Amino acid sequence: MTDPLASKSPADAPLLDLNFVPDWARKPPGADPYRDHDAPTGAPERRPRGRQEPSRHRRDDRGPRPPGGGRPPRSRPPQRESRGERPQRRDPRQSRRAAPPRPPVRLPIQISFLPDQQKLATMAADIRAARHAFPLPELAHLFLTQPQWHAVRFEAQRQRGGAYALSFHHSKLTGLVYHDEAWARRDVAAKALTRCFEAETIEKDAPAGHFVCVARCGLSGAWLGPPNHHDYTAAVKARYTQHYGHMSFDDYRRHIETVRDPAAIEEWKAAQCKETRYRLLAEWSGAEVAAEPLSETAAQAYIAAHILPRDLTRVHKAVVPGPVSRTIQEPALLALLRAAWAREQRYPATLVRALRGAFKRMKLHLFQANDQSLFVTPIAPHPIDPGAGIRVIRELLQWLQTHPGGTRAQLIADLQPTADDDPAKLAEWLQPLSWLIEKGHVIEFHNGTLAVPT
Repeated sequence: MTDPLASKSPADAPLLDLNFVPDWARKPPGADPYRDHDAPTGAPERRPRGRQEPSRHRRDDRGPRPPGGGRPPRSRPPQRESRGERPQRRDPRQSRRAAPPRPPVRLPIQISFLPDQQKLATMAADIRAARHAFPLPELAHLFLTQPQWHAVRFEAQRQRGGAYALSFHHSKLTGLVYHDEAWARRDVAAKALTRCFEAETIEKDAPAGHFVCVARCGLSGAWLGPPNHHDYTAAVKARYTQHYGHMSFDDYRRHIETVRDPAAIEEWKAAQCKETRYRLLAEWSGAEVAAEPLSETAAQAYIAAHILPRDLTRVHKAVVPGPVSRTIQEPALLALLRAAWAREQRYPATLVRALRGAFKRMKLHLFQANDQSLFVTPIAPHPIDPGAGIRVIRELLQWLQTHPGGTRAQLIADLQPTADDDPAKLAEWLQPLSWLIEKGHVIEFHNGTLAVPT
């Protein structure tokens, strides 16, 4: 009998990727796909304040107490040798920048994982074709191996009385959910500029005037222009709004660098000779916008006035595709999602629950083994009395009862050692065994082991 899955590629036959090994030998969970999204792009690096050196004996480090109690007098730290330069005074703003980041807010949102419907249908067809029993938790883990195999469901928790604890924002344009409205507007606006508009570059004259320096964003390296240029303030605000709205404007201004290099000024001038204009795509246009291209500032204004109100909606639950969920960067939602992913890797409870209901609707059968493991099979287990069958069936069932977990090869070796040399004798045992498996009187598992249902 040929294997119905042997002709399929690994992408078409997900059951071929099962890692059926004991718990002690199981591979560790896959890498956290949300690990690289801890901080948004361009977030400033946090540095600890002062010199951090561990001390094992803190009381001894303070020195002995003077007689009569109280604190010992403070000793002036030794002066560093210098070459005539005056010691620099600490910037009082440095302590504010060096403060440790606040932990993300814990949101009353429940996160669960759902199987992709197309992959689920393929897996159900493979289970029927294989006619084996497969462990449900291992199948659930398969849906976590690839982002396109699952979706992530966000639902606000309910309070007493049934009311939702909160509502969050959902964007049809990005497919993401957001808790912070300001974060949602910034993220959707940045993506709408590339998805709702067609960009085109036009030539223009170089800026005129006398410039002795040019400002540069220290986080991205983008030129902002000379401080005495008329577009400088607008360029700084645009760069801050589009990319660094997660920090305060004063914090962002501290990352602006001033470069007094003629080559840098010429580089900025060359960049200003080209301007990107944005033409609204037909599916996003309306009577309120003209047909001619818009500047970036005008395009952003159009997005804020017309696209964001139509795109962002308040919801209590939403389903985000797996690949899209890996682009979430909002800290509170990201922390919640990473915690849910870690729980699902330890045991895929939400996926197991979803698969149980889906497989039952697909007319597949679920049963528990003696060790309480949950399995799914296309054949309903049906116990039978060994004494009610003919001699061959009776001997098969009696052997399986005394050898739980045995294989076909072990069964033939014990009951008919010379069957390998006689095809007729081999068929005499394998045909009744196939009939028992087809009727559910014997369960054949994914790894080739056999058992009788109880």
